[in-house]
Amino acid sequence: MTIPTKARAVVIGGGVSGCSVAYHLAKAGWTDVVLLERRKLTSGTTWHAAGLIGQLRGSANMTRLAKYSADLYRGLEAE
Repeated sequence: MTIPTKARAVVIGGGVSGCSVAYHLAKAGWTDVVLLERRKLTSGTTWHAAGLIGQLRGSANMTRLAKYSADLYRGLEAE
């Protein structure tokens, strides 16, 4: 695989955070985004997570974020 020498955005790390950043940049219309991961996507710390998303949090903002995440995960399969 050839790695581009430049890009508008370079995301380092293909865990849940890096994949989320790259996904949201692409959804926002960015076409020059590179995601770098030294192994397989989500094979590091993300892989060890339980994969559970509890939607009730200590603040209204965190609860909204958790709900957004759960809704996003359901929609990703359709995309």
